[in-house]
Amino acid sequence: MTDMRKLFFDTRRLDAAVREKYGLSEELMMENAAARLEESLSKIDRRGKLLVLCGGGNNGADGYALARRVYMKFAEVVCVECAPAKSELCVLQKKRAASCGVKILRLDGLHQFIEKNSSEIYAVVDAVFGAGFHGSLPEEIAEAVSEVNGLNAFRVACDVPSGLDSLGNAGGVVFSARTTVAMGALKVSLFSDCAKDFAGEITDADLGVSRGLFENSVEQAENILLLEKEDFVPPLREKQNVHKGSFGHVCLVAGEKPGASVIASSASLRFGAGLVTLVDFSGRLSSGAKLSLNEDGFPSSGFVPYEIMCDSEFPAVVSALGFGMGLGSGERMKKCFEWISENPDVPVVMDADVFHEPSLRAVLEERCSKKSPTVLTPHPKEFASLLEICGFGKYSVKSVVEERISLLKKFCEEFPNVSVILKGASVLIAGNYGGRIEIFCNPWGCSALSKAGSGDVLAGLAVSLLAQGYSPLEAAKNASLAHAFASRKISPDYSLTPFSLIKAL
Repeated sequence: MTDMRKLFFDTRRLDAAVREKYGLSEELMMENAAARLEESLSKIDRRGKLLVLCGGGNNGADGYALARRVYMKFAEVVCVECAPAKSELCVLQKKRAASCGVKILRLDGLHQFIEKNSSEIYAVVDAVFGAGFHGSLPEEIAEAVSEVNGLNAFRVACDVPSGLDSLGNAGGVVFSARTTVAMGALKVSLFSDCAKDFAGEITDADLGVSRGLFENSVEQAENILLLEKEDFVPPLREKQNVHKGSFGHVCLVAGEKPGASVIASSASLRFGAGLVTLVDFSGRLSSGAKLSLNEDGFPSSGFVPYEIMCDSEFPAVVSALGFGMGLGSGERMKKCFEWISENPDVPVVMDADVFHEPSLRAVLEERCSKKSPTVLTPHPKEFASLLEICGFGKYSVKSVVEERISLLKKFCEEFPNVSVILKGASVLIAGNYGGRIEIFCNPWGCSALSKAGSGDVLAGLAVSLLAQGYSPLEAAKNASLAHAFASRKISPDYSLTPFSLIKAL
């Protein structure tokens, strides 16, 4: 595994620490920031015009410094003064840019400039607000951002797209970037669900010291880490003297909508489990025919694929259990809860209908006390229900999405030894082990996953890895990564089905 990159809500303390520890001036760090912004424009046709939107603080100063550096490298470089220069460095950098010949345009002159030059503006840089922004953009700036968003130009955001707050939520108009250059270190706000539509490709810029020195210059209370492609650990089979039992026996439970558990079963087998058994307490399902689902999600033939074993009771030996997908409530749920209580050492994945079961809190408390390996896979609505059942209060789906990091931390503090995969545009995986809460962000998923059944695939992947010996947190991380990577292989993106996703693993 690589040295994982950290995500920060704010890097101002890190900036100050780096200046003090390594003797770097604020001006030198700003020059490095401008240089990284310049690199982001390296592939832009220089025969066009560059428009730089500048705020009044140090983010605006970065924009003025960039304009000075690239003056005469474009047909024209124009800075738009979106707010009067206030910080000492912003005043200085604005003066330097103007002395080089950079045109400084008042905000109220932007519309006319765009009307006359829209086809010649090849790039726009947003250097208005940085990572500390809150609320919504002032009306005039919002109008300007909306106008430049409509240009057929390459758009770059300095640090964070203007309009996103420190959590990555939008109170209104947001600058829509093709590329965002995060200064010093990556920001949490760039990996919110909302930011997925505005941040574009995200890169980080060193400001004079290496990433490792910058990120570790101050001890942080939060431990939020970015999952990258290199962090994926697939269940490769390195030993040759093995049999199916070497790779675990997955058990999944069918319910009111058994198609969901069939999908999860197929995903488990595909992802390396040695044996998969589908338990149907009603005895309606049996192995022996090609799967065919009717409009209700039930196998129309009454059969499931040959390779999936079927049983009406839990097998004698189970390496990992998954249930909740399409399960419904009532007797089936009761049987599952009773079984995991009697078998606390068996790793479990809980999904979907589980999160609406009133007795879930007691089940989780028992599993936490026994340190029973557990993975939960809710989407935001299910997580809201889980929070209410567990005594955290009522939250709307919107609140869950906007406050997901703080809510995950609260949940993990109360329920240690449980791993949570909180689904979304950028998935969060969290767990509290040994008194240390870790939150991992998986940004690799895409809109193709917005299909019924894709969550069942994810649950199947997680339970498969548990059966193969992965810890709950490692199973959650790697199942989520595999799920995301597979989704990117589906083309066109609207055509994804659960089984095409499984095939793409």
